[in-house]
Amino acid sequence: MAEVIAHQTHARFVRLSAVTAGVADLRKTVEEAKRSRQRTIMFIDEIHRFNKAQQDAVLPHVEHGVVTLIGATTENPSFEVTVLSCLVHALYLVALSEEQIVIILQRALYNKERGLGQLDITIEEDALQQIAIFANGDARTALNVLELAAQGNRDLSKESGPVHITLSIVEDVMQAPCLALR
Repeated sequence: MAEVIAHQTHARFVRLSAVTAGVADLRKTVEEAKRSRQRTIMFIDEIHRFNKAQQDAVLPHVEHGVVTLIGATTENPSFEVTVLSCLVHALYLVALSEEQIVIILQRALYNKERGLGQLDITIEEDALQQIAIFANGDARTALNVLELAAQGNRDLSKESGPVHITLSIVEDVMQAPCLALR
């Protein structure tokens, strides 16, 4: 969402991770923003990982409009993010329902332009439901499982030959260690 906002507002976009960034990275970003004639959006992932000193290092620059801060956290921002007092909006995103995940998967299966619709793929209903349950509200995870299940049956670079995805195939894919890295 932060990238979309930056793109739509023609702003510079700087992505930082609170896991790896420190005060020096924040200061560098602020200095670059001051030199730039373009609005700067500073996105900080896992912002709850910043300690008070790190958050305080960016606070005056947000208050003075040098940078627009967009932070993402999986924690309750009211307790973990001290710069919340200067933020204009806090958006709380909720997990998608299993029904919504199924709709997204079906769209991916049948969309010929941006999905798997050009391929001859069928999927058993229980396999579709299992993907939705496993995804735990995360569409990206669900789509990754679907694509891996399809790849497990055929090389997706070839556009010939049907693919039938069963519950067994989906369960095998969900056991794959690479999904833990989502």
